[in-house]
Amino acid sequence: MELFSVEFYVIMFTLAAMLVGLIVKPKDKGPAQTSFAVPLTLDRETDTTPRIEFRCLDNGDVVLIRSGLYGITDAATVALAITRIGFDISIEERITPGNGGMPVERATFLLDNLGAERYHLTYNASSFSLFLSTTLVNRPGINFTRPFTRS
Repeated sequence: MELFSVEFYVIMFTLAAMLVGLIVKPKDKGPAQTSFAVPLTLDRETDTTPRIEFRCLDNGDVVLIRSGLYGITDAATVALAITRIGFDISIEERITPGNGGMPVERATFLLDNLGAERYHLTYNASSFSLFLSTTLVNRPGINFTRPFTRS
């Protein structure tokens, strides 16, 4: 094999691609941390469009407002199972209907222990066949709303 032959350049290109692949390989994300959140409040709401509103607070906490709940009352149990692996957050909504009570359409949750980082967040509301995926940049004063899609 000659120094400036086509085979030489193909081998060099392959080695360079392998080196770049090793350099950009993501680091270990660490162990999964699972926590649960119950709503701070369950409210009535006139706009029942299924959506989530995010409000980033000064202390790093995030207020999550889940709107568009229908067919449940304040006697229901609404909870979130939150799994965090590195900067990936997966939220599973769990609803257990209750008997009686006043109808509610909105639940407010508090996500704490989040740093000022960029998170990839997925939210699955399987009881309503709804799904949401978004990027959450946790900086004080950032507020935004994302609609659900049918899963």
